[in-house]
Amino acid sequence: MNCPKCNANLLFKVNKCEQCGQDLKTYKKIIGASNIFYNDGLSRAKIRDLSGAAASLKKSLQIYKRNTNARNLLGLVYFEMGETVSALSEWVISKHFQPENNDADRYMESLQSNPTKLEAINQTIKKYNAALLAAKQSNEDLAIIQLKKVTSLSPNFLRAQQLLALLYIKAGEKDKALRCLKKISKIDINNITTIRYLKEVEVNEQPEVKEPAERVSKPTAIYQTGTQYKEEKTNIWAYANLIIGVVIGIVAVYILIVPTVKKNVEMKYANQEDVYQDEISAKEYTIDTLEGTNQELQDEIEDITTELTELKENMFDESIYDNMFDAVVLFQEGKNVKAAEKLLEVDTKKLSSAKAKKVYNAIKEATFSEGSKELYQEGKSKYDSGNYDEAITIFEKAIKLDEANADAIYFLGRCYHRKNDYVKAREYYETIMNQYEDSTRYAEAKKMLQTLPE
Repeated sequence: MNCPKCNANLLFKVNKCEQCGQDLKTYKKIIGASNIFYNDGLSRAKIRDLSGAAASLKKSLQIYKRNTNARNLLGLVYFEMGETVSALSEWVISKHFQPENNDADRYMESLQSNPTKLEAINQTIKKYNAALLAAKQSNEDLAIIQLKKVTSLSPNFLRAQQLLALLYIKAGEKDKALRCLKKISKIDINNITTIRYLKEVEVNEQPEVKEPAERVSKPTAIYQTGTQYKEEKTNIWAYANLIIGVVIGIVAVYILIVPTVKKNVEMKYANQEDVYQDEISAKEYTIDTLEGTNQELQDEIEDITTELTELKENMFDESIYDNMFDAVVLFQEGKNVKAAEKLLEVDTKKLSSAKAKKVYNAIKEATFSEGSKELYQEGKSKYDSGNYDEAITIFEKAIKLDEANADAIYFLGRCYHRKNDYVKAREYYETIMNQYEDSTRYAEAKKMLQTLPE
């Protein structure tokens, strides 16, 4: 445990800091309460109650925001739920609070070392946003197509699977919805939205009751006593009756059976013809419907193209988050200057996510001031070697990162002075004198200003 005032490393059992005398009783209660919710979140995560785990871990961080274990675990829970951006945000903040010996380094490195996975994540975000927009505009078919692509790229993306299931329910395809919901219920067993959707689509199938098989009684053999053999006389009428019976049978077949068979065949072909007619009518109706909606689809395509353009401009500018992610990667690699330069390319007005703004501010705080100092040193080296043009470019970057870098402002004026651009030189000297009177460069700027020609 570290003292909140002097950051001294202390044992958890002590109630007072040995170095600064800070009372630690309340601080220990805060950490203890935070750890209670962290342990609850850990227990829930182990049984795949991810929604419950996320709720407990958020409470843990509300109580004590520097609980690195809780924040890292929350990032893992988000990642398992397909919320990669949220997971990265938590790990970046965790790294800010604990730069050394942090498991977040390993988690982020596993993503950064796989460009294919990063591209899949980027495509998932774009396609999900497009599907969400289509669903809001009641264009369910387009939304389903986009969501199928999303779930193929990221099967664990719960929000995408839930939205796909909801669209299937609306379309009456409850079997497909049930498959989606059962799949994600294995990822997050206690997700309220998933459970509510499952209650809508589950059907209690009654088992078919089989009737008991009829018992077949065996025929009873009847035995008769034999009589004495007696040779009978040949009876011609028996043969005559046989022939007459055959003739009657043939006539009966032609009179009774053949017409019936013929009628059945005719009925069969008539029914088949009705089926074909129904199919033809259905196909003709489908063709008419498709032809009728063709123009509407063309109009919708034009509208969607326009809306997607607006979406890229207003709702999700890919370059903004690309620059943000590049800045995060560079910051993790210790390249503060390059990370700061990447942040300069981010338009903060278009950062709609509160978490993205939080990450932006955290990296800015950690890199801008130090980056400005590093750039000043680099520019000073160029100035000393006489490369004034290169030095000017570097000093300007340093001032963009820290407008109060008086050293960079002064030597920017000196570069223009050396290049005989006295107007620019005067501008920067006067900036030092008017805005940075307490700076160590004040006297030098005043002296150099007096040497400029009127």
